[in-house]
Amino acid sequence: MLKLIEPTWKIVIFEMHTACGEESSHGLCNAGTGHSGYLEPNYKNDKMLYACSSFLQSREFWATLVSKGLISNDFIQNCPHIAFGPGEAKMEKTRKDYEFKKSNPLFYNMEYTEDPKTMMDWAPLVMEGRDPAEKCCMTRTQSGTDVDFGALTKQCAEAFCKLGGDLRLFTTVTDLKQNDDKTWNVTVNRKCAGNGKRKYRTKFVYCGSGGWALKMLQKSGMKEIEEYMAFAVDGEWAVCQNPDVVNRHGVKVYAPGPVGAPPMSQPHIDARDISGKKMLLFGPWMYPTFKFLKGGSQGEMLLALRPKNIVPTITAVFANLDLVLFLVKMMLTSKQRRFAEIQEYFPGAKEEDWVFVPAAIRAQIVKPKEGSTTMGYFQFGTEVVKSEDGTMGGLMGASPGASTCVRIGLDVLENCFPHKIKEWEPKIKGIIGSYSCGQTGMGQHPNNEKGVEHVKRIIEDTARILKIRPEDRP
Repeated sequence: MLKLIEPTWKIVIFEMHTACGEESSHGLCNAGTGHSGYLEPNYKNDKMLYACSSFLQSREFWATLVSKGLISNDFIQNCPHIAFGPGEAKMEKTRKDYEFKKSNPLFYNMEYTEDPKTMMDWAPLVMEGRDPAEKCCMTRTQSGTDVDFGALTKQCAEAFCKLGGDLRLFTTVTDLKQNDDKTWNVTVNRKCAGNGKRKYRTKFVYCGSGGWALKMLQKSGMKEIEEYMAFAVDGEWAVCQNPDVVNRHGVKVYAPGPVGAPPMSQPHIDARDISGKKMLLFGPWMYPTFKFLKGGSQGEMLLALRPKNIVPTITAVFANLDLVLFLVKMMLTSKQRRFAEIQEYFPGAKEEDWVFVPAAIRAQIVKPKEGSTTMGYFQFGTEVVKSEDGTMGGLMGASPGASTCVRIGLDVLENCFPHKIKEWEPKIKGIIGSYSCGQTGMGQHPNNEKGVEHVKRIIEDTARILKIRPEDRP
């Protein structure tokens, strides 16, 4: 985005892996595959609106990149989204969510049904073999998508290089130090033969490295990060690649999880296309870890403790002890019990069709409550943290991350380049048509008939370019 806006700027990306998107964005690592608030039962009303309106901007940005020939459209597929409410309690939750959404332009094309035959047509694997006496309901959004964020990340990295950007793979940032003139010295170590150490001098640094962002921001010494900590959660997926099963379930189906379940662990049977391979995912089962990276050490979380974040971290853990115990219980769940959970949402599932694979580590934000230096809490979301002088910014947190990545990028530009943003606004609008400086979320989608037409136009225009209209589906 920044390279499109300022093509003459020299920008370098450092990536510690041998390819981009391998740590968190790969399809088997990433939970957010373009859900856009249509079906997540754990999202509160404001978060639904934020996720959905942000995802529309993501679609606009990607459509622009496709139109410019910078990326192809094979990273995104049409995939209807379904929220499933089995049983009275979950049915009531699903119905309430629908009642809130149906009057909002962002969800103008959402459908609702309690009819067993209709639900069988929408998601046959979910309904076949289910007790006919069990009350159920579903909502459906046919314009939903499945996004292979791993493939998209690689394509965006290639596009960045086509535009003159400098991408350094297999390179780890080892130190950050600010100079008296407010520039930064960035020390890196490239894993190659000989001495791979090198220093770069730059006016601006952005840390977008998932759980590793905390460590990088702490290295910088910026005071704005002193009270922040991260609560790391690892996970595991159940994956089915049997074509006889996969080809009968081309939708994403989510249902409310058990009481105490964290936001990132709501049960779902999720159709995905990962690196051109169609499969189904169920899960994830989550559990606490002390690692921030998949290949990291169990001491990473402990090494991130600082004098100003240790007390908020301890109080946040005790305040959420039921969540921590739930995650520990989930970690100890047997394979047989996990398969039984799959059968709750896919009654006809066969054990031989499913394998368990590692997911990815997600580092949720821990920070003090407003007005307190001792009472901490878990923030299940993302947040852009920037230095007072605006020369450094970083992204903390996880969900919703990938689906709202373009909105987050815009937040970085607005927060870290306030002196440039008005100058850039026409250029940004040329890339993301609905953008307006300082207005986020529903600011671009009025809650009336004009709002419906506005949302409908974005969905249809981007669907045509990205070839994700239902009629484009093979």
